[in-house]
This record gives sequence, C-alpha cells and structure tokens, in this order.
Amino acid sequence: MTSNPNALPNQIWIIDDDSSIRWVLEKTLNQAGYEVTAFESGSNALSQFKRTAVNQRPELILTDVRMPGINGFELLKQIKHISPSTPIIVMTAYSDLESTQRGFEDGAFEYLPKPFDIDHALKLIDAAINLNNAESTDQLLAEPSDDWQAPLRHWARQKLSNGEHNILKTGSKIFERTLLECALEVTRGRKQDAARRLGWGRNTLTRKLKEFDF
Repeated sequence: MTSNPNALPNQIWIIDDDSSIRWVLEKTLNQAGYEVTAFESGSNALSQFKRTAVNQRPELILTDVRMPGINGFELLKQIKHISPSTPIIVMTAYSDLESTQRGFEDGAFEYLPKPFDIDHALKLIDAAINLNNAESTDQLLAEPSDDWQAPLRHWARQKLSNGEHNILKTGSKIFERTLLECALEVTRGRKQDAARRLGWGRNTLTRKLKEFDF
C-alpha cells in the first residue's frame, strides 16, 4: 500500500477467468489504495507484460492457476523469466503438494487458496509489495521470506479440510522421496554418499530405492 500521499499507487495485476473474482479483488484493492488492472486470460496478461516498459510493470501479480490457454504455472514461469523480481501470488482452488512445490520452485511469492479470506489476501499483498519495494538487499536479507514449510502447510490444510485420511503416511512418503532426490542430486548420483547424508544404512537405501522406483 502506498504510504506517501504524493506517490503513485502501487500497480497490481489480477488474472482470472472468473469475472466475479476479478470484480471482488479489483474493488477491494482499489478501496485499499492500489491501482488495479484485470485480465481474463494469462495470454492477454503475458502479451501486455511483454509490451510494458520496465518502469511501468506491475509491482505485484495475482494469477489463477486453471485458465483457458496459458495456465497460471506457465504464466508464472514466463513472467519470472522476463522479470525475476516481480512477486506473483498464485490463486487456486485445486492444490496438492506436488503442484504447490512446483509453484514455489518456479518463484511464486505465496499461495492464496480459494475461497479466500479478503483480510488474509490483503496481508499477503501488503507483504509482497513491501518486499518488492525494499530499499536495499540488506533489508531483504534482514527479513527473509524463504519458507520451505509454506507449501507443506498449504497442502496439509487443504487435505485436512477436505476430510483426507492417512495424510501423515502420504506426506511422509512424498517427503522421503523428495529428500532422496535432493541427496542424489547434490551427491551427483553417488548412492552410498546420499545414504550417509540422510542417515540411512545400506539396507534402508536399497529398500527406499526400490520403493520409490529409482
């Protein structure tokens, strides 16, 4: 939110094929002092972003995931390729751990699950704007936003809210597989070295490699 009354309002883009979502967000953000531009498709937003001068680009983008044409993940990836510093909040009613991880790996600032609480949405938007407007790299380092547990918390909340059973068993397997993949990556495929870093013995490593079909 703009704190200087003489400053231009912060530019926010909203991308969602649902006109009701666009209307609610645009109205709320305008009332909060933001300047909003809304798009009904990722393709239109991407084309406009490419044509927009660097100093006129939005300071924050909110995009839905499931849209005709370019989906939210592809849009996220392409905009981050053009402008890595542009914060993007991904809105979705459909989430699982893998897609949530994918979004964060591609550079999403945060997830906003639908249906969302508007006060929570505004807090996320303020946080993203403040981060983007930080005056120096030192400020960014003083207030790190990297939170590896964020996608896990989001996935767990969604699953538990939907009455999911055996979430601990499912989540544990996904987490173990992810750790094994990372260990093999950093050890360049040296399985014994990867096992030592994970605190596994030879039998455990053999069992896990077979279980996860490596």
